[in-house]
Parts: sequence; structure tokens; C-alpha cells
Amino acid sequence: MSGPRPSHTPWRDGPPRFVVGLKPIDPGAWLVPDTEAGSLPERRTLLTDRALTNFEASGAGPAAREAAVLATGHLHDAGMDAPEPEEGLPALWQLAHHVSDDLVLMMPGRDGWQVGAAVLTSPTFFSLPHAAGKTLHALHKPIPGGELLATRIARVFDHVRPGQVLERFNWTLQAGDDRFTPDGAPLRARALAAKPAEAETLLHVRVERQTITKLEDSGAVLFTIRICLDPVAALDAKEKAALGAAWHGADDAARGYKKWAVLDHLVAAALPAP
Repeated sequence: MSGPRPSHTPWRDGPPRFVVGLKPIDPGAWLVPDTEAGSLPERRTLLTDRALTNFEASGAGPAAREAAVLATGHLHDAGMDAPEPEEGLPALWQLAHHVSDDLVLMMPGRDGWQVGAAVLTSPTFFSLPHAAGKTLHALHKPIPGGELLATRIARVFDHVRPGQVLERFNWTLQAGDDRFTPDGAPLRARALAAKPAEAETLLHVRVERQTITKLEDSGAVLFTIRICLDPVAALDAKEKAALGAAWHGADDAARGYKKWAVLDHLVAAALPAP
């Protein structure tokens, strides 16, 4: 079985690496086309629970409104529908009804860059309480080499210019097509219970398409995360071979951080070893 080609194929570059990897893109491609717009109905349902999905620190409102106005203008320029932010409601939460990307506002502070506001409906194995108000270094602490990685990302945040858009990708595999995954335990339990015969239809490759752009007035950085999910069964033979090579080439640190051991029996059945 094969289907439409995935929107992004970062596994072609090899195993996951914990590096900055941000590259400039055409600013016109920042949020459009939204390849995951089909997930918006599910997202809007989650957004009704603002305590679950929305965070805004005291004092972050003006920067959040600036970010929402910038993104809304971008959508309007592309012919997309996105009303201007309404007073009295969190600006990023309102914007999140019109884009599939999760939105994280990073603000400069006394302790370095930290999360000033966020809207999350598709977090990859972390929760809003985990991220709210945290510094870059605290967020990256669990990642192999996280201290150095956070320092390098902070340097990028310091020097990126308003008007630039930088992009990077992360990827993993998961058992099922769940987007809202603040806790990976249910997916790991599903994987452990699955039989190899279910591997191709159960396994999905989960890609995070991340962007950053700096706001001119506040100096904050808007960090966006778009989750793209594709069933392994829909990949053609060439993509399966590349994905299998990247999976099998991952080092112990990457495998341990991503908790891949529970998927090994499924990957063995679905993806060729190099």
C-alpha cells in the first residue's frame, strides 16, 4: 500500500541528531500552506479547555498580541481566513484556531530566554505545565547534550532578525495516529501489546516541523511546531528503506531519549534493516 508522499522526510538525512539545524526559508512559506489543516476540528475541540491548552505569563500579553497580529497578516496575505485578535481573549489561543501549529512565545528575561506564552494541542510527550515559564536550558535538560544545545539555540534567538523565518525538523515513530500526546506512556503500552502483523498499519512516523521568527517591537521569538503524521504503510519502498536505515543507525543516546526499545519488534516487521 502507498499513498501521498509525506510533506516532510527528515529521516532521509539519517538518524536523529540533537543539533540546532535551523535554516532560513522564504518568509512566505512560514505558516502556509498548512499541510495539517485537516486536524483543525480536533484541535478546536481541545482548545475549548483553555486550562489544558493555553498559558500566558503576566506581562506577556503585548508580545503575544504582536505575534498574533504578525501571523494573521501573513495568513491574510496568503488568502487565508483569520480574524483579527479579539480583546479580552488570549491572542495566541485565538490564532491557534486557524493554524495547526502549536505556538510558543519565547521571551528574553533575567535568566535567559523563557516561555512567556504557549498554546499546545499536539505536544510530543511533554505537557503545558512542563513548558510554562521554563527557560531554554530547563526545557532542553533531558535531551542528550541539552546544555550545549540550549546555549546554541539561545545564540540563534539573540541574533535572528525580524522578518527572517528559520526552520528545522525532528522525527520519531509512534504506535498510532494520536496528535495530542502529552504523555507517551499510552502509546508505549499500545506498542508493547501489538503484534508484528499489525506493524505497518499501526506504526506512524511523527515529524515536527519547527520554525522561529523574531518580533520587531517586543524582541520576543515565536516558535511554531507543526505535527505531521504518516502511516508507515503509506510510504513507498524507497522511503521505507531510508526510514529503516535512519532508525537502525540511531545511537544509544537517541534511542534511550526517544524510548524506542518498545517499538523494535514492530519496526523489525515493517522496515528493512540496512
